[in-house]
Amino acid sequence: MFSLAKNNLSPFVEISAGVTTFFSMVYVLAANPQILSGAGVPAPALFTATALGVIVATLIMALAANLPFAVAPGMGLNAFFVVIVTQMGFTVPQALTAVLLSGVLFVLLSVSPLREKVLAEVPECLQHGVCAGIGVMIAYIGLKNGGLVDFSVVPLPGADGAPPAYLVNPGLGPVSGGPALLVALGLMVTGVLLALKIRFAILMGIVVTTVVGVPLGVTDVSPLSAGFVSAPPAVGPLMFNFDFSVLSSLSFWSVVLTLLFMEVVDGLAGFLGLFGVMGADGERYRPKMGRAFVADSLGVVAGSCLGLSPNTTYAESGTGVASGGRSGLAALVVAVCFFLALFVSPLFMIVPFAAVAPALVMVGMLMLRSVTRVDFQDHAEIFPAFVVLIVIALSWRISDGLAMGWLVYILMRVVSGRARQLTPTVWVVGLVFALKMFLV
Repeated sequence: MFSLAKNNLSPFVEISAGVTTFFSMVYVLAANPQILSGAGVPAPALFTATALGVIVATLIMALAANLPFAVAPGMGLNAFFVVIVTQMGFTVPQALTAVLLSGVLFVLLSVSPLREKVLAEVPECLQHGVCAGIGVMIAYIGLKNGGLVDFSVVPLPGADGAPPAYLVNPGLGPVSGGPALLVALGLMVTGVLLALKIRFAILMGIVVTTVVGVPLGVTDVSPLSAGFVSAPPAVGPLMFNFDFSVLSSLSFWSVVLTLLFMEVVDGLAGFLGLFGVMGADGERYRPKMGRAFVADSLGVVAGSCLGLSPNTTYAESGTGVASGGRSGLAALVVAVCFFLALFVSPLFMIVPFAAVAPALVMVGMLMLRSVTRVDFQDHAEIFPAFVVLIVIALSWRISDGLAMGWLVYILMRVVSGRARQLTPTVWVVGLVFALKMFLV
């Protein structure tokens, strides 16, 4: 089914890659319900819906695209979903209807000839910039949420009557103990395993760090005291919760188109980053990007039917890709793990984020290698790539980073007298990005 023999792939490596990806993104079972509950959706039901959403969408990716990518509710996308409900005046059923329709439009776009046209003409320097930017972003997420990097807010003196000003002062966390110390130890362990070229270095690093976290008091094994098995909450009220009464509203369709834009650009940037992690194998698997888009779009539709904000391919899939995952078998294993997590969540929840953080940092390091393929002697190449990298890394807005880099790429080509190198597709996509950034 996954052509393992044909592509000279090891089932054991693919399974290990799937398990690694699962541990790097299992936090979504806690984070997504917490965020979406801000829109008034019950968190217990969201736990089950999130797991089911990951299972269904990732199975689509495994079977339709045969790629090792996991699909789950996007963190930025779920935050925008809350904004739609809490600040734009739409109800949860209406917001879910917007997600459904954006997913349908995404499917139509994914199967159209326009998809291949755009994918074939993404400037190479932007591809490398996106990969490196996502790498820095997820490495930062690992360091920050793991406690190794911390920020303090310092008040600044201002003039009388002026609003207060603050300076965000970055620094290291308390590495003498707690999660920060565990992250530091995990980085050393995982780094040594990678240096020794141990294939399962990232997964082994997660396991070893989790075990070391027990005597350090970071790994909490108390959830296991009540047993390994727990029944998942019912998800029934969230399913097919649509309201089509707003189809005549222009503001509603603006939300639909905004969601569509975010889904397409986040998907494109995510895929470019993950294929970049594959290194030399990336060019071999890149032709599957079209099918990956179809799977991603179907995942959005499936998620909306479960009561979820848009699904998207997770950058954390890079942990499994870096471990050697190349086929849909790895994605299938992710889906199976999330299914087990529905019933044995205490077993998986004892893995602290501090044990996963080193894996994210190491994948970020591997993704950063992509920027070395940019021509540093040509400023018309390096400047757009740098803009993409720095905007994604500092703002965590992948779609905005790609949009700004794309516009800068066009500008640099024009001012350097190479406008003839710009294809009609690059111009059209640039116009869409400009409209999104300056008018929406």
